[in-house]
Amino acid sequence: MRTDPHLMAAVRWSVNVGAVLTAPLLLAAGGFAYDALRDHLYGESGPGGLDKRAGWVHPGYLVLTNPLVRALTRPTRQGGPIRTWPYQKHDHRNP
Repeated sequence: MRTDPHLMAAVRWSVNVGAVLTAPLLLAAGGFAYDALRDHLYGESGPGGLDKRAGWVHPGYLVLTNPLVRALTRPTRQGGPIRTWPYQKHDHRNP
């Protein structure tokens, strides 16, 4: 998507509306989709989030950087409270 200011504002607004409408789903299982999108964009063969020289931004970048989406997917993202396994918790007081 080109970095047209009007188009980017419309996509950002749409991401916020979509996050509000799907909030229960994002809280329950949104972290898995968030992690998959992040891995797709920033993986070894991924397209990347944005290219300032070419004036191009991936719509998924706007989803990944949206504060509302990040807050709603936090419980089920990797390292979040629900997806932290017992062996990942370290007690530094008792080595």
